[in-house]
Amino acid sequence: MSRSLVRALFVVSILVIASVATAANNSEQVVFSGIGSGTFNRTQTGIGFWIWCEADSNNPYLHQCNGAMYFYQLGIVEGVEDPSPSAFFESPDGIYHITVVDRATGGSIVNCTLVNESSKNGPSNNVDVNCTTPAGSTTVGHAVVNVTGP
Repeated sequence: MSRSLVRALFVVSILVIASVATAANNSEQVVFSGIGSGTFNRTQTGIGFWIWCEADSNNPYLHQCNGAMYFYQLGIVEGVEDPSPSAFFESPDGIYHITVVDRATGGSIVNCTLVNESSKNGPSNNVDVNCTTPAGSTTVGHAVVNVTGP
């Protein structure tokens, strides 16, 4: 074999190994985003959410969620996060369950679970929002559910 062929094969093998290593470090990320309205604390209110979660990963953010929720007429605008690693899971395939609490008090202002109704990726999804604080529930139509990664 010529030296140039050996070098070329060496370079190709390094690129293949590097691409496999990079693929192994990819993360599946899930984003829920939407605005709608519902009755919470007996008040009809506009609501909104943007929540990002790390679904499948080899990094320290595995099963962590962060974002924000608002309840307009209640004057609630809070940064939210998952209260524990088990607060975010997928079951069945493509259906994500996200439980979040407010960062300020750990759930006395916002304590909600959001679930997408179908495994469709992108806009025009329905997301069910059920909250113990503020008490109430609704389905937000035309929400965005974006799943990226492996």
